[in-house]
Amino acid sequence: MTPLRTALPAALLCMLALGGCTTGTSADDRAALARPLTAAEADRAALARFTTYRRGTGDVTMTIPYRGTTVTLTGRVDWRRRLGYAEVGSGGNLTARELIQWNQHTVVALPRWSGGLPEQPPAGGWQPHRITPHASPLDAALLLLMGLGSDRPDNAQLLARSSARWIKDDHIGTTPVTVFAGPGSPGASSDPNKPGNTRYWIDGEGNLLRFSARAAGETSWMTAELAPARAIPVPAPVAELAEAAAAAAP
Repeated sequence: MTPLRTALPAALLCMLALGGCTTGTSADDRAALARPLTAAEADRAALARFTTYRRGTGDVTMTIPYRGTTVTLTGRVDWRRRLGYAEVGSGGNLTARELIQWNQHTVVALPRWSGGLPEQPPAGGWQPHRITPHASPLDAALLLLMGLGSDRPDNAQLLARSSARWIKDDHIGTTPVTVFAGPGSPGASSDPNKPGNTRYWIDGEGNLLRFSARAAGETSWMTAELAPARAIPVPAPVAELAEAAAAAAP
């Protein structure tokens, strides 16, 4: 994980679900935040993470801008088992690519990988570490992805009263979607000029198709594309991840 384990602005950690960040927004963003959510829109937004969870497993592609380069993650997440599996790399540098598997506490990496994402992960050679989002933009992104599925809907009434905003109607390919801004922190939830630095693209059936998040003061967004169809299963945890999970269990 060496290329990615560098300091990350702490505001990026205000990231889970529709919980947003505490930072302000640019003038352009404030102009785009047209209005609060209607009751129907709040219901739709509140179901998005639950819809993702019910689907179980999904293909994901995520881009993470950082210091002039772009880290790309391609793989799949099982939101019910809280388990992910992906290939990550920086730009076109094949020597910096690696396989990773992770849960909500630990990530294991197989460095210097250039063979794409195999159906089953190789045995041996995995290097585990505790997920530390303050120290690594990749670790922060992994927690973001894991937080996009929930075993229950969010509270629609709280969303409707928060600083969450309807931004616009849009399309992803030919699919109509609505773009929502997540709310800011609970202390700033009543301020329409301080929504969270999170964005959600949700189709008419409640599927979350795209998610973006931005750190404080940054103009670049990390963005995850989620396929609406169920993906093939995420492989069982490799031995190193299973051992770390067992050690972390109460």
